Amino acid sequence: MKKQIIFLFVLATMALVGFTSCEPFIENKIIARNLAAAEVKINIRGQIHSIAVGETLVLSDFKKGTFEYETIYAVPVGATDFSAEGDVAGEMVFNAGTEVLLVYTSTLTEGAYVVYGSITTSDDVNRVDPFDDGENP
Repeated sequence: MKKQIIFLFVLATMALVGFTSCEPFIENKIIARNLAAAEVKINIRGQIHSIAVGETLVLSDFKKGTFEYETIYAVPVGATDFSAEGDVAGEMVFNAGTEVLLVYTSTLTEGAYVVYGSITTSDDVNRVDPFDDGENP
């Protein structure tokens, strides 16, 4: 009887360690912050998502892969010229557990409004994907 209790205790301990040490749901997500002077919108996966001034948008449920995105921006009152620079369009690459931070800022100088996009990711740029066979990324 004592051996059975010890066996069950060891088994329960191993199960507890095993279940708590692994992340059950690996999630890819985008965090987009609008620090610009006017509203911006992100067009990704066939949907447009609005981000009001000073707000943060979190988009989840991205599978592994590469997704194209575009930025649509409003121009504040008083701007006579406008442009966008930086990471305002391109591709986002997601592996398991990737977090992408996309920050929008802006300047308004002598009537010229410029929106800047800056993107960073939680992935190690030197990381080799062990599941990438070179043909089907």
